[in-house]
Amino acid sequence: MIRYLLFLVLFVFFIFEGTVFQIFASDMFGTPYIFVPRWVFAIIIFAGIYRGRATGTMYAVILGVIYDVIFMSILGVYAFGMGLITYLLSISIPFFQRNIPIIVITCMIAIATLDYYIYGMMLLLGLTSIIHEEFLYTRFIPSILINFAFVCIAAYPLKKMFQYIKRKKEEAETV
Repeated sequence: MIRYLLFLVLFVFFIFEGTVFQIFASDMFGTPYIFVPRWVFAIIIFAGIYRGRATGTMYAVILGVIYDVIFMSILGVYAFGMGLITYLLSISIPFFQRNIPIIVITCMIAIATLDYYIYGMMLLLGLTSIIHEEFLYTRFIPSILINFAFVCIAAYPLKKMFQYIKRKKEEAETV
């Protein structure tokens, strides 16, 4: 069961993320701001830091393909972006694993990079006509704020979850 805990957590947050996006949709409250939660991606970055670069990148590519199928009209945009960013930012050294503020900053850099990458690809492929200033003020900044709040709240429980997974895996290997 412990082997599938991370996938189960990612799946639950994937469903929850889509629900939250619908609740905070801009047309719901008449606000021009769009809040895009990237909680699954933040958990993937945590997985990359605590479980290793290969694990994080594998989950990033798999869930990126799912994002592409559900949210994009072109396959590969999320899969490539999430995979590459996770590969680059999965710094799995003890210094990073002990410092939650460093992990929060790393997650926020990853989320900001992914948001700009997606915007750039959509602009390049002609799928959006939103100018940069509008993207920055109506989508990027509100999304960064909601994701920062999530990462700050979830950082400690995620750290404990990954320590639990590691401990259970080590116990299973010694038996």
